[in-house]
Amino acid sequence: MSQPLVTALLRGLDVLRCFTEQKKVLGSSEIARLTKLPQPTVWRLCQTLVKAGYLTVEPGDAGFRLGVAVLTLGFAAISALDIADLVRADLQEIASTFKAAAGLTTRERLRMICLQRFEAPNAMLTVNWRIGSMVPIANSGVGWAYLSGLPGRERDILIEEMSRADPELWRKVEKSYATAMKGFTKTGYVVNADVLYPGLTTVATSVLRPADGRLFVLNCTVLSAVTSADKVHREIGPAMRTATDRLRTAMARGLAG
Repeated sequence: MSQPLVTALLRGLDVLRCFTEQKKVLGSSEIARLTKLPQPTVWRLCQTLVKAGYLTVEPGDAGFRLGVAVLTLGFAAISALDIADLVRADLQEIASTFKAAAGLTTRERLRMICLQRFEAPNAMLTVNWRIGSMVPIANSGVGWAYLSGLPGRERDILIEEMSRADPELWRKVEKSYATAMKGFTKTGYVVNADVLYPGLTTVATSVLRPADGRLFVLNCTVLSAVTSADKVHREIGPAMRTATDRLRTAMARGLAG
């Protein structure tokens, strides 16, 4: 027997999900458009979230932005991920070795959310991607690696959902994704070169957590101009596979769950 859902709570969470690194301040009309909820309903939800500390009001009633209370939830969730502790040393080493950024992500609806990130002091990157940042599954290396780890039927369902949500984006990247997946079957890792961010190449792998069947993605992002395809396949790809294998072994021993 299914359990009853608290609709107001779900709607409130949908409101919070509207805020991203690119959309830090939103008005109630924009939130209504994004959530497809009536504006009076959105206004009441926002006022409730303001009182609870999950939203704050911009000066001059210019809109809303996330409040400090949201951070406490985020940090609590990240700290509960033992997997982040297990992979930290490998990600730090990968970032340092390849003058890169390395990270851990997982799925949040149709996007991938950054759970952990390390950047070498001498990394030459043009994108400031931080913990909590999100990118679309459809055109990102971490998203493609996530898709590569899904069983065929689940992958097809997710691709169908993405193509319905943003058909133009999926049409634009579909061929690049197919090429990356062919490469994955040969190498065990996904390469996304200049697709999400021109000038950046991401090498990514996925790993399944046995305790709950959740997929996580490890990634390494480098500057395309100074990283040859040979280096990607001779050094970075194997390093990502090794890190993923070590994490998979640790989880199989019951060290993360």
